Amino acid sequence: MAKRKIIDGAFLSALDAVSLNVHKPVNGYMGGNHKSKSYGSSIEFADFREYTPGDDIRRIDWNLYARIEKFYTKLWIDERQMHNHVFIDTSASMESGEPLKSDMALKLAMAVGYMTLRDMDRVSFFQLKNDKCTDVCGTVMGREGVYTTAEKLNTVDFSEDTDMEKAVKSCMTPGYANGISVIISDFFTESDWKAAVEYLLYLKREVVLIQVVSPQELNPEIDGKAFLLDSEALDIEDERNVKFDIDRSAIKAYYAALKYHADDMKKFCISREIPLITVRSDESIETIMYKKGLEAGLVK
Repeated sequence: MAKRKIIDGAFLSALDAVSLNVHKPVNGYMGGNHKSKSYGSSIEFADFREYTPGDDIRRIDWNLYARIEKFYTKLWIDERQMHNHVFIDTSASMESGEPLKSDMALKLAMAVGYMTLRDMDRVSFFQLKNDKCTDVCGTVMGREGVYTTAEKLNTVDFSEDTDMEKAVKSCMTPGYANGISVIISDFFTESDWKAAVEYLLYLKREVVLIQVVSPQELNPEIDGKAFLLDSEALDIEDERNVKFDIDRSAIKAYYAALKYHADDMKKFCISREIPLITVRSDESIETIMYKKGLEAGLVK
């Protein structure tokens, strides 16, 4: 396979007008731009608290004391640094379609990474394959890490199968209430992807699902007798490969199954208040981020 090139100057410029949308306070590292549940020393006022011995007297509101003759200290929003995680399904089914779903998955991963680094947060990328979760390039900090990260993502291999539940749960550094977890996949899997999401929600992560599909999956142009090869089959004799007589009823059943799957994903995500974005592998990053991303609440 030819060497991928997932980012260039135009790609990055397309992302400069949007930022990741954080919906909940985070418990991250000090020195970031995101609100925490605790109080700190930012310039954004939060509340008053009655003075108690040991409080910093520099935070006493003397104007308030002049009015009510009681000591109150000012509380300020504590700002923290997020640590976002991007989980990439690297099963063989993602290395299909025209354009390749895998290329779009990597572009979306890099888009999330770039916006994270630009906002002075941290990001990690994880490859999901079989029942394993592999850290692609360690924790990345600073905008200077964008291009080295892209080079490492360019080498990610898409093959075999992925058990999404086991793979996500095997992550050694899943984090707790300190950022966004983005799962990028076609979600055409028999594994329990919902359990993977529930696990991340249990860890109080903000979760976003990005489903990547190809134009051919949405509108298959095939009829007659066919031998359908499963992209994740081990060999030609794999029972997942099937001979099929594709007629009008078969196409109708396919569209019905596709709609059922889409409706099931949407219903699940609405019930968990999770943004779900479904993208085609031939869409532009501008369309995805400025239209679908805004509508889903992924970016602002």
